[in-house]
Amino acid sequence: MVYKTNFLKQVVVNDYDPLADETATFDLTNEALAGIWITVKGDLVSADVSVRDILDSITNIDVWHGGFNVCHFPHAMDALMMHCKLKGANPYLVHSAQVIDDVVGVTFPIMFGAPYLNSQMALPASESNRKRLTLGLDIATADVDDLLIDIAEVLLPNTTPLGCIKTEEITVTNGSTGDHDLWLQTNWDLLKLNIYAPTVPSGTTYTSTVERAGLEINDFAYGYKYVPWEIIHGEMMDELESNALGNEQHSHLVAGPLACGFPILLDDDKDHYAELDFFFNRDLKWKAPLHNASTAKLKYNSGVAENFRIATASYVPTSMLEY
Repeated sequence: MVYKTNFLKQVVVNDYDPLADETATFDLTNEALAGIWITVKGDLVSADVSVRDILDSITNIDVWHGGFNVCHFPHAMDALMMHCKLKGANPYLVHSAQVIDDVVGVTFPIMFGAPYLNSQMALPASESNRKRLTLGLDIATADVDDLLIDIAEVLLPNTTPLGCIKTEEITVTNGSTGDHDLWLQTNWDLLKLNIYAPTVPSGTTYTSTVERAGLEINDFAYGYKYVPWEIIHGEMMDELESNALGNEQHSHLVAGPLACGFPILLDDDKDHYAELDFFFNRDLKWKAPLHNASTAKLKYNSGVAENFRIATASYVPTSMLEY
């Protein structure tokens, strides 16, 4: 059920211009907060950059509700993939000529509820638990310099949500091939589990860091049981509405303005991600019941002995937030 409500989208900062690499902190509203929109923009140092190249300018993203870390990502691309899935749309690209010294950028959301602008799911209003956003900023990368940041927040005035979405990125130490168990937190129910694999099918081989993956709760398979990489990678297509060519033309091509659009959307980035989805149509009835489970494990088979990353989206009832 979608409970629509009034909203107010307002600027937190416009053209924030860091003079050196830093971790910048921005105070957010005391009202209920549906989401944040972040724009990363700058000048092209080299041509044919991807979305990931632009996002290298952000070295970490954290959102706090008082002492509760409701969003934690050391890799901005992982944040974009998770939150664009929660929003249901690809990011917006600023300019796309791919000419050195031209301006370039990308806008993406950080979601605290889904569907978007849902009065039942957001960070709650609070005077005592102040909300804040921290961004690690790299003012000059190999691809983008003269960094500028825009931030807007989306308020839901006079709203009392029942819960919110908490998202977190975790690095998985993976020192061998074969079958493995990764123990998961059982504090909250699970909505989505995204996987970033450094090695994915290419050339003449289907080998990937994660060959198969599934979920076990209390030692029983739940939702996914050793599903092959290419199938859970295909789930990344679900829910995403394109702003250009469309996901039906999604392909993993080399970077370049003529390769597949303006400039390449996520085509050289999206191939490294897969998803175990328990939030179909943004409906809580599908959520994986990890809260208070005895055990919860990501069961996976690894084709390459190398570390990888996961990102989780969990549902946190308002009553469980720190006050």
